[in-house]
Amino acid sequence: MNRPISTRDFVKIHEAAELLGVTEQTLRNWDRARKLKPVRHPINGYRMYRVADLHSILGELERSEAQSAFQFDAAISDDFAASVHAPDAAGLFDFDAAGNSEPPQPQRKTDADRLPPCHWSLEVALDPKHRPQQWNAPATTVRRDWRKFPQEAHVLDVTGTKYRRFSSSEVALLQGFDPQVIEIPHLTERERIGAMGDAVPPPLAQALVRGIAAQRPFSSRTAIEICAGSGGLAEGAAAIGLEHLLLVDASATCEAILKHDRPWPANSVKCSDVRKVDFMGFRGRVGLLSGGPPCQPWSRSGFRRGNEDDRDLLGSLPSIVAAIEPEAFLFENVPGLASEQNRAYLNDVIRRLRAPDRHLKYSVLIGIFNAADYGVPQIRERVFIVGLKDAPAVLVSRCFDEAESLQTYQQPGGMRVGLKRWRTIGDVLEGRADPGGWRRWIVRS
Repeated sequence: MNRPISTRDFVKIHEAAELLGVTEQTLRNWDRARKLKPVRHPINGYRMYRVADLHSILGELERSEAQSAFQFDAAISDDFAASVHAPDAAGLFDFDAAGNSEPPQPQRKTDADRLPPCHWSLEVALDPKHRPQQWNAPATTVRRDWRKFPQEAHVLDVTGTKYRRFSSSEVALLQGFDPQVIEIPHLTERERIGAMGDAVPPPLAQALVRGIAAQRPFSSRTAIEICAGSGGLAEGAAAIGLEHLLLVDASATCEAILKHDRPWPANSVKCSDVRKVDFMGFRGRVGLLSGGPPCQPWSRSGFRRGNEDDRDLLGSLPSIVAAIEPEAFLFENVPGLASEQNRAYLNDVIRRLRAPDRHLKYSVLIGIFNAADYGVPQIRERVFIVGLKDAPAVLVSRCFDEAESLQTYQQPGGMRVGLKRWRTIGDVLEGRADPGGWRRWIVRS
């Protein structure tokens, strides 16, 4: 029986080529010359490269560099004294189709050579699960943990020779927000990025709210937002003219962002644990109840403790719905909530949302949408739970159909006529002031 290949231990040929700074054809030549042997995927037969083998190759490059004329700047700070920089792999290993070695060619020093070196070890820099973003591609999912500046909270320039951190304003743009919403003097960069990491991109939120309104026009043009975060879902509701009666979040940072020049009254924002809020005074007065309960209990990148996690608020949603009796509700969470592991819990929550009280009935369905399809320069799939009071399930399904019809972008190679390709990081950052802080990447051209 073939042993399953772990994506943490192996990378595809194009990823290996990018990491080593060579072409895919060079890797095929190395394979024939037995310089770097891949393994074959047991199902599709594609070449897969062991990350450990790539480390060995780059280790050879390190030793070669130590004997070469390249010298690091002696003024590098202690913070980066242990950092590692690999020279251009293509210059040291270049084989023709017959596998014959060619002597390295002298290289001209570039601007990137004069930058401080990569501040990660090779093992960290080459982790296939955590990589700097590509300038000419959408970002991977922005996360709250970007405030700790992991590899993916950095971006490579268009040449792939240098990288830097994203600023908080840039993270806001990657989430589809106007950066002005986080330009609050007393907040640190880390606090701003952390708040943005949990947000629902407003363009996606607006499509979903419009989808609901198109099928079930609101009698009460009002809204309440729970677990509001930075107000992404609330921006979507405000965009169609709903008036917010209340926005609740337990974070003081999010409270400051929600009160900072937003399309709702600052006095409608409350900093509190949503489980401690008395919603009875809003009963029968609310058109839309929305919110994004904490996703960490269900996230693939978290501990996946689910309903055993103290941050899990999904189980509280039915009682909140029963207290408010909104005409419709819209809740957001991570795709991991709909995984096989969590399916039983999700089904139980949906069952209780359909009948949150003896006299209340809601039709409830879930759908998965990608923010990149709505002009957000980020691949961000999320689960949305939509419920309509006293309505047939087919109407909820049409809400999702309507939201999908508002899609304006598609994955490169998509077949839908009239849609543009996904926006990239470069599309939204091009022309903005360079914040600086560039460092040399481990591969030089």
